[in-house]
Amino acid sequence: MTRARPYGWSWWRERALSRIHAAIAWYLPLAAARSLRLDLAGVWGLEEGETPSNGAVVVANHNSWWDGYLAWLIARRHDRALRVLVDQQTLRRYPFFGRLGAVPSTALRSTIRSVTEGAWLFVFPEGRTMPAGPLHRFEAGAATISRLARAPVLPMAWRVVMRGAQYPEVYVRRGRPLACGASASEQHAAVAELLGRIDHDLVAATDPEAPLPGYELWNPGRSSGHERVGRWRRWWGAP
Repeated sequence: MTRARPYGWSWWRERALSRIHAAIAWYLPLAAARSLRLDLAGVWGLEEGETPSNGAVVVANHNSWWDGYLAWLIARRHDRALRVLVDQQTLRRYPFFGRLGAVPSTALRSTIRSVTEGAWLFVFPEGRTMPAGPLHRFEAGAATISRLARAPVLPMAWRVVMRGAQYPEVYVRRGRPLACGASASEQHAAVAELLGRIDHDLVAATDPEAPLPGYELWNPGRSSGHERVGRWRRWWGAP
């Protein structure tokens, strides 16, 4: 009588995939930190009002590939557990994101629990990546989660821009917390106002090679070629 094999191909495949996903999840924070440091000129920010002491629902515009990395950077800056609301299809394609805080939009109960336990849940209420410009309509999901978790809504806006540096610059503005359950229209108005302030600051800036006045450097980036050359000029006596 032939003894049945204790583990089949499917078992070994799932085990291998689990280990691969764990390795990717372990490496991703290192990759994010490295990319933020080497592929940007820097990240600058400006915050208004008090920082929530517990969990919060962060709503922001969604215009670039960098948005997930920025959410990671901001959560780490404030020493908060990170959660990012994503659609089920994205999580199926990249399941290792779940090990870094990505939660499916269908997992309402666990998402609310994570916020009540102190996590910052980043939501992009436009629903998908949109061209940089005026905000599109906000969905109501963030308001529902905020109300059920009894957590404030934290409006945030950012722009990834090319100015006088060789690499893109990122400018972030965080507004004052909104009340628990703030409506989609209230969230939209708050984020739109923050975006408008960033855009105004970009237009008003007189020196494109200098960071925008009033913003704090949150994460240093990579110097432009002419800046690196300039630091070496003293060695050959150039003025």
